[in-house]
Amino acid sequence: MRLKNRAVCVVAALFTVAASPSCFGQADPASEPAVLAVAKVLPAVVNINTERVVRRTVRDPFDDFYSQFFGYNRFRPREVRQTLQSLGSGFVIDPTGYIVTNQHVVERAADLKIHVTTNDGKTYRARYIAGDDKNDLAFIKIDAQPDFPFINLDNISPNLLGQTVMVVGNAAGYGSSISRGVLSAVKRDITVDETEYKGLVQTDA
Repeated sequence: MRLKNRAVCVVAALFTVAASPSCFGQADPASEPAVLAVAKVLPAVVNINTERVVRRTVRDPFDDFYSQFFGYNRFRPREVRQTLQSLGSGFVIDPTGYIVTNQHVVERAADLKIHVTTNDGKTYRARYIAGDDKNDLAFIKIDAQPDFPFINLDNISPNLLGQTVMVVGNAAGYGSSISRGVLSAVKRDITVDETEYKGLVQTDA
């Protein structure tokens, strides 16, 4: 049992109509409603890779020893640069390249290089537009010519308890992954690392 944030729940909700019991027993698996729904939205799901350069001060581990017994430090502290990477998933909501993702993936955007890999394997530079720490949601935009596959948020079905849902993502860099389950609860409030999240959707998908 897992709790999904709103960004993921939007994707899951897109599959609730498609994954109906009527899909069982179909002669042709490729014609199942769930399979057709996945094929429709999968091109809009993307992988997000961010890089951030941080500076930190490094001291020689024997400096304290030399300072205590000899009254001086062998080496002066030096500053090193370290590149931190973060991987996440998102989905395109507009043909011009606007993407919904998690705020924790692209936070501190001023120091970030954001790369988006689409479902066809192409990689684009992207820029940070806006974010909401409270809901862990963010908008970024691909810097490229428009005409991207996108998910129409106007077609989201109601969230009904017990309804079959499918969740699709591309977070670990291995390509798209799909899981299937049921809608367990809605409007869940949880606290993670002293951060409170409200109105979440719970699913075992």
